[in-house]
Amino acid sequence: LTMPDTMSVVTRRSAVSPFSRPSSLAAALPRMSSKRRRLLWLVPVFVIVQVAFFQRQQASSDGARAEDGQLLAPSRRLLQDSDGRPDCVRPSIEDFPGDFFTQEQRQQGGVVIHFIIVIYLCGVLGYICDDYFVPSLEIIAESLNVPSDVAGATFMAVGTSAPELFSSIIGSFITEGDIGLGTIVGSAVFNILGVTGVAGLAVWKNDVPIDWFPITRDCLMYALTVLALIGVISNNVVEWYEALILILMFGAYIVVLYFNTQIEYLALLQVEALRNRWFPGTVGPNPTKANGKSVVEESTPLLGGVDEEAPAEHRSRRDSAMSAGEERLRRDSVLLTGSVCKIVEQEEHESLWSMPDEGSVTQVLWVLFWPARLLLHFTVPDCRRPSVRKWFPLTFTLSVVWIGAVSYVTVWMVTIIGFTLGIPDSVAGITLLAAGTSIPEVFSSVIVARSGLGNMAICNLLGSNIFDVLFCLGVPWLFKALFASTSHEVFINSAAMTYTSVTLLSTVVLLFVIFVLTRWTLNYKVGFACVVMYVIFITLACMYELNVFGDFNPPTCT
Repeated sequence: LTMPDTMSVVTRRSAVSPFSRPSSLAAALPRMSSKRRRLLWLVPVFVIVQVAFFQRQQASSDGARAEDGQLLAPSRRLLQDSDGRPDCVRPSIEDFPGDFFTQEQRQQGGVVIHFIIVIYLCGVLGYICDDYFVPSLEIIAESLNVPSDVAGATFMAVGTSAPELFSSIIGSFITEGDIGLGTIVGSAVFNILGVTGVAGLAVWKNDVPIDWFPITRDCLMYALTVLALIGVISNNVVEWYEALILILMFGAYIVVLYFNTQIEYLALLQVEALRNRWFPGTVGPNPTKANGKSVVEESTPLLGGVDEEAPAEHRSRRDSAMSAGEERLRRDSVLLTGSVCKIVEQEEHESLWSMPDEGSVTQVLWVLFWPARLLLHFTVPDCRRPSVRKWFPLTFTLSVVWIGAVSYVTVWMVTIIGFTLGIPDSVAGITLLAAGTSIPEVFSSVIVARSGLGNMAICNLLGSNIFDVLFCLGVPWLFKALFASTSHEVFINSAAMTYTSVTLLSTVVLLFVIFVLTRWTLNYKVGFACVVMYVIFITLACMYELNVFGDFNPPTCT
């Protein structure tokens, strides 16, 4: 696709959003107080819509149960008494080794130890992914000459979502429960609302600009992803071809990213045509300038000036719209662990044998995680070192082994916690395990948002969620249905997961609406709205999983 000179006119940042008006109409825009009121109105609307939907679904499901004469699908991991009492789910704790505490000891306070172990292991998972797994994937992508957009959606996504992937594998093949699905759904909501909320609060009143096109693209793809997930698990049975459809959708997403430059160019042409039609005679802001600086020039030094000494011919190429688009795509597609975190990785690598002096909290964390990092240092070659770069296949293999082992122990501990507290696996996955596996994204997104790269942070979260749902669920489900199930089906124990997934769809719509209302900026208003919505989602999801509003989840067998 040949880009004409008019590309320099239509290649714009968030100011060219189809949802924004020209600068000449700025005086007619509502004042900030009215924007705040519109954001607050989203809270009751969100709650009312969710409750109404769930109540309607509960009524229809009750009628279906009455017609079928049974509570749940009989071929799931459910048991039924000889007296015909309701089905129950065999506890997942039976699929793991015995615990070092008895049930009575855990109920008397011993479960706190399991909470501490889970938190510690989540931190260890972050170190493995950031210091070993992701660097090896970067070298693999570089060796295969994979385009940056495709590499970001595949290799880098595997690196950041490795804990969720292994949790899904363990949930599908070992526990045969809903902890993997619950973890991915909970992690998706935590990424969209929780991490975005924390990042927005971290920048406070600094308005970080957000690009409308990549956010719109990923929100649309993610909405289609969640719709596909709802359709797959709506009957609590996953067929092998349904899992294959999820994987094929991920392949389609990669194709979209591969041709992203051409797609964005055509979209921007349409936006410019609409602006000229709706607002004739008005001129939008400079397409490549923001506060007197080009967007590329403005964002690159925030990453430590890695491109500041670029050759003259490269700097001249950036002046063209096409080069600016390529540079933007390159920056946006590289995940947090492959860009900003690379600087952090280098600092952590150098401080392995010397205590940092950033603060007391950092020093305490350094001491607590030093044994794990020391063990990894002597068991996994660090391919970031030039001398051992050629050993990246071994780094990749050993990292996978470590991630699998640590994920297994983490899921084991979370299962024990859920059994001790009497909560289903899905609740444990949605809350504790989902938040724990997403903690590294919180810190990375805060760093990126404070650096002014809000677009990178949000796109990374949405892309990671797409990978989690389509790949981390699709691949284990496909192998489970084809090779580990005589009926070639995978069964979902909790009927509430369908309704929780519907709520997940509403969260991405909500995020898009919030950015439209705030004119594509990330600030404390966005952060506050996202945090409130996340608390509401978790509350509703847990209440439905715990059968507060209806009989969604089968009881655990005693």
